[in-house]
Amino acid sequence: MILRRKGDAHKSVLFFNIIRWAGEIKDAKLIFNQAWKNIEDHYGRENIHLPREFIFLMGAPGSGKGTHTPSILRARGITNPPISVSQLLQTPECKELINQGQMISDRYVIELVLHAMLDCDPTVGVLVDGFPRTDIQVEALKMLHEKMAELRREYYHTDRRDQFPRPVFRICVLYVDEDISVQRQLARGKMIREHNLEVKKTGQGVFWEERVTDNDESVIRNRYAIFKAHYGSLLKLSKMFPFHLINATGSIMEVMEIILREFEYQSSLELESDTYDAISHIPLATSIGVHARQELISRLEHYQDYEPILLHHAIQFIDDHIIPQVTRHSISGHARIRTEDPMLGDSHFVDIVMDVLSERGYHVSFDERTHHEPVRVDLTTGKIELQTQHTYMLSIHFPKHYIRALEQKFH
Repeated sequence: MILRRKGDAHKSVLFFNIIRWAGEIKDAKLIFNQAWKNIEDHYGRENIHLPREFIFLMGAPGSGKGTHTPSILRARGITNPPISVSQLLQTPECKELINQGQMISDRYVIELVLHAMLDCDPTVGVLVDGFPRTDIQVEALKMLHEKMAELRREYYHTDRRDQFPRPVFRICVLYVDEDISVQRQLARGKMIREHNLEVKKTGQGVFWEERVTDNDESVIRNRYAIFKAHYGSLLKLSKMFPFHLINATGSIMEVMEIILREFEYQSSLELESDTYDAISHIPLATSIGVHARQELISRLEHYQDYEPILLHHAIQFIDDHIIPQVTRHSISGHARIRTEDPMLGDSHFVDIVMDVLSERGYHVSFDERTHHEPVRVDLTTGKIELQTQHTYMLSIHFPKHYIRALEQKFH
């Protein structure tokens, strides 16, 4: 068993737990189960609290993983620092084995990654850089997803339910072809060497770290061959999880735009299936903001779990009273609904209606107006009996549909 205190690196490990030896067990299930047992023994099963969203990032050498990681994090509203497997393997023991050409055991890598995941803030997602790489690690990732789903089922009807969210796994691969990979790494190596020579010559500035792999084309091509071999393993995950293959050949800005499009909010991935099925027929206008999204999702999940009947009534109200008006005013991008429907007298019902519409991309404001109408006059006393009337107004904005004038088409 690997001993570890939360927040610290693995400083005391048994040598045979680290090294991948010739006779190592190749059964992914046995390896993962042993690693998971160690995790449960260390933290306690009921204390495991993993993030809901995981992005597993892989990339060809020279594809710009380090450059584009911040863009992915911003697109998903992730504030946890990335988990870099290469950084996790920077212990003296691992470095010595790597320098000797030894392979680090899959079980050790899996445990390292699990510990790092549990060190994260579980209320937001996390990006894992460099995992999975091998066939066994790919299978272990599938089993991790199954284990998280199992824990959710186990604690679903307890007060720890929110501690075990439905896992959302995404696989992201940044791709460039071999020639571009070689060119970029050689150019990077040249730039670093020139910079360091200038620092040495002038005594000004800070030395940049030189990568041995950026100076030798044969080593670079060998690294690319390893990436291609790993990519075959990753393809197995494309049938299970959202798989983002991103062409990283263009400029930084071009690739960043592709990443932002790929990682836009997708309700079909993030909502429970029952919740998504209930509201997916409502036309989607634009995505909701990244920062407001997580709170909105939590509210919608709460409605589906604890107030499904009220949620159904809210959706029915939208279908009957709002969508027809929105469709009618689709060109203007603005619809105003005035009604005296007493259901809108319930502020909680109004909140649900507005949350559902917000999830579908509409900007909604609500106003209630009260006025009094005379209904009866007592001729003896002159007293006028008034009846209170409530009028509710929903103002809904959405993207306009622009129609070009016919003559503009010929200019």
